[in-house]
Amino acid sequence: MPDLDPSTPQATLSNTARVLTSVLSTAQGGSAAQLALIGKSALFGNAAPAAEQLAQKLQDTISQSGLFYESHVTEWAKGERPLTELMREPQMQRMLQSGETAARAATNGPDLSAAQLINQQLHTHEQGRVQWNGEAWPGQPMQWEIRREQRDGRKNDGQDGGDGEPEQIWRSGVRFRFPMLGAVSAAVTLIGGQVHIQVQADDGDTADTLRAYASRLEQAMEAAGAPLSSLTIAQEAP
Repeated sequence: MPDLDPSTPQATLSNTARVLTSVLSTAQGGSAAQLALIGKSALFGNAAPAAEQLAQKLQDTISQSGLFYESHVTEWAKGERPLTELMREPQMQRMLQSGETAARAATNGPDLSAAQLINQQLHTHEQGRVQWNGEAWPGQPMQWEIRREQRDGRKNDGQDGGDGEPEQIWRSGVRFRFPMLGAVSAAVTLIGGQVHIQVQADDGDTADTLRAYASRLEQAMEAAGAPLSSLTIAQEAP
């Protein structure tokens, strides 16, 4: 170790080191809010969108969040994804503004939004889980979560005598608080071609109201080519 005296310059961290420090500190002590994607604007306007528009908007919200940017670049290199889609992701937007970003980093330190996005990417790939917090439409908060799980022991082609590839299980859940209905949550589980939906309401009258319209949901899912394997509507336990 070199000798130190009062004239020795104070040690400083490079911009890269400061970004890495921010990533690690956020990963170790970050809150759930920091690990969730935050919607900057409502997903929809006041008008109810068509089912196709709703599905596309939800897909784009997660796909263009930047969490899967590297895999999308690989798809673009293979000719499987157009450049226009990459241009919408935060990393590409940051590159387009690299001059401004570099100048800001030189004076104010590293871009912490980049560090937070890296932490979100690590968390997503480690946990197989994506969280989104924002507004479904103006004034209506929405919490949305998507999880991927694997279930071992699936049989080959439904036949006994051997284990096949792990079965993929997708779970998606949303939670709302409506002025008239109160808190309502819905969980959708997709296992192969089976679709299971569980709806819970804080209020018993709300649960009864939702059950009265359950047949409409079943008919809509049937018409969409995804018939329900099960539908449960219940009051959430305190």
